[in-house]
Amino acid sequence: MEQEKYAKNLQKVRAWMNENDAGAMAQVLEAQMALPAETEQDRDRLWQAIRAIAAMLPNSPIKKGRGSSLPVEVQTLIDAISHDYGVEMGLAWNAAENRYLMRKHGKSGGGLFANQDEVIETHAAKMASDLKKRYNDEIWDGTREGLYSQIFPVQEVNEEE
Repeated sequence: MEQEKYAKNLQKVRAWMNENDAGAMAQVLEAQMALPAETEQDRDRLWQAIRAIAAMLPNSPIKKGRGSSLPVEVQTLIDAISHDYGVEMGLAWNAAENRYLMRKHGKSGGGLFANQDEVIETHAAKMASDLKKRYNDEIWDGTREGLYSQIFPVQEVNEEE
């Protein structure tokens, strides 16, 4: 792995650690990232170890597929916020009779959720999509503090009939 790509990957993991609690794995990740990576082979091996450790974490910083075009800090914050939101919605779903009130979106087949994990995944993905749209539409500045000062456009209502 090239040095630039390795540094970018470490930046993503560090940004994730700033927004998420890695628990006891934080020390393990920090230790791996501190090891010298002078050759491509060293970087490949270390990155493989870091990926394996990160895979054990909830809301892992390592994602499959093409990376986001958003700044690392913004994408990491979106991931953290949307994951927390999904967990909260899962807890609400799991509470008493509430599970019979929440339904899946019609495009997802409609009906009731099968389990709490499905609720968490669905609501986290929806919130992540919404936050990305807010950022791209310049409603939100991409910071945690900016969530309190979002400026939504006001739609004018045409009262003529």
